[in-house]
Amino acid sequence: MKTKKFDIGVVKIEMHPNGFPKGLCTKRDATLRECKHILKNILGIDTHGQDCFADMQEYKEYNRNLVIDVNKWLRGDYEDHILMADYAYDRYEPLGCMNLIPVIAYLKSKGIID
Repeated sequence: MKTKKFDIGVVKIEMHPNGFPKGLCTKRDATLRECKHILKNILGIDTHGQDCFADMQEYKEYNRNLVIDVNKWLRGDYEDHILMADYAYDRYEPLGCMNLIPVIAYLKSKGIID
């Protein structure tokens, strides 16, 4: 079995008033390129390319929504299953907590989180 080591150190998260974790404390929003990298290269969710849309305006709107949705998911304002349904072709399964480890490592490397 192949293994990979991640050093994620301390991760600062926002908490709900009831004491449960909500989401990551981000210093800035992830860009379109960073969001697509997280979805495709870390989570294995292939996003639509320009050739999937009738016109450029529709493609730009898709990309705008993708950035908003991924950043909301990172902050805990968007549930896993909704992100999956919108970008993983109507699959409603959760992403799984182990997938968050490489996402956190990537976000740290890009300076999105401390």
